[in-house]
Amino acid sequence: MARAPKPWFREDRQAYFVTICGTRHNLGSDKKEADRRFHELMAQADDAHTPSPTIPPQNSAGLTVGEVFEKFLDWCQNHRAPRTYEWNRKHIQQFCDRLKVARTMLAVDLRPFHVAEWVDSKVTWGANQKRGAIIALTRPFNWAAKLGYIAVSPVRGVEKPTPTKRDSRMTPADFETLLSRVKDDQFRDLLVFAFEAGCRPQEARRIEARHLKLDQHRIEIPPVESKGKKRWRVIYLSDKAVALVSRLAANRPTGALFLNTDGNPWKAQAVVCRFQRLLVKLSGPEVDLPKLPRYDHRKYQDATELAAARKEHQEKLVALRKKRASLARQGDRRFAMYDLRHCFATRKLKEGHDPITVATLLGHKDASMLCKHYVGVTQCVTLGSLRLVFGLAYNQA
Repeated sequence: MARAPKPWFREDRQAYFVTICGTRHNLGSDKKEADRRFHELMAQADDAHTPSPTIPPQNSAGLTVGEVFEKFLDWCQNHRAPRTYEWNRKHIQQFCDRLKVARTMLAVDLRPFHVAEWVDSKVTWGANQKRGAIIALTRPFNWAAKLGYIAVSPVRGVEKPTPTKRDSRMTPADFETLLSRVKDDQFRDLLVFAFEAGCRPQEARRIEARHLKLDQHRIEIPPVESKGKKRWRVIYLSDKAVALVSRLAANRPTGALFLNTDGNPWKAQAVVCRFQRLLVKLSGPEVDLPKLPRYDHRKYQDATELAAARKEHQEKLVALRKKRASLARQGDRRFAMYDLRHCFATRKLKEGHDPITVATLLGHKDASMLCKHYVGVTQCVTLGSLRLVFGLAYNQA
């Protein structure tokens, strides 16, 4: 005997859902509204005189904006990395909160100006953030049109801002200044390794002892775990980097090598927050940014109190992060974890290494990315190299 449909709460979406006849419906985040919507769907099923409380699935022409988003997010959760899913979910949720009628508006009725007006309302966003938001909203409809859920994307043609490049040039002296402000060994180890190895931030955070090939002074990450998931990522290590990871691997034979002060792997947002704190310290006098007390769910027995306390803590946390980010932007210098990689590339070029070798150390397929996006490629050619090139050319002439 088939089970009767019953709503359930989905934590990652912060909303109630119900599946009827193979179709999943988003009932919203409010429980009363979710119950009302659920009973409406059940009433529609009864009116259709079906043998069980189900309703026929909608055709592609009848899909709503919310249903297209839900189908795309379900696909994204199954076929893309968790960070990609969360990035798309966050932008889609913000857009739906502004649109307010995403659950009832037909996808064919959505227009490009809905997306453009939402992006324009974000006055604090830069060109790159607005561009990413537009991509996050247009991608679900392009995906739906490609799979045949809809005939054509209703938001095609939305103009995206031209991407801008963040001007941030970290020198070894800047790195030493930053490092002098770091008090805990855990974050210091992460920074020193990234500076010495020139790896991507996400690679540094995920390295484990099983990746180490210390006899060869390298780290080997298999394709399934590397960026792009197509080829092995080899990170070449200096003597200082070898000594660092050897010390960590002796204590951590399994799991991530680089852990925070709580003994947990570093997350991207945690690293961003640490850099913002450092920038606040470097921008001028010490600013009072008290840390929030830790949220302890064990203190609350009642589900209602637990939900209210969680919501209050999240609001305070968001406010604190916004204030810290604003203070970090006020300084003259803007550094991030990725600048350690740029510093590594520039440093190796200045030492006289050719761009192909440096590109290999960075994990690039060829030197084109290095020449296009990394600072100082032409400026880092040594005077000796110039004399060699022009001397050869002169002799040949």
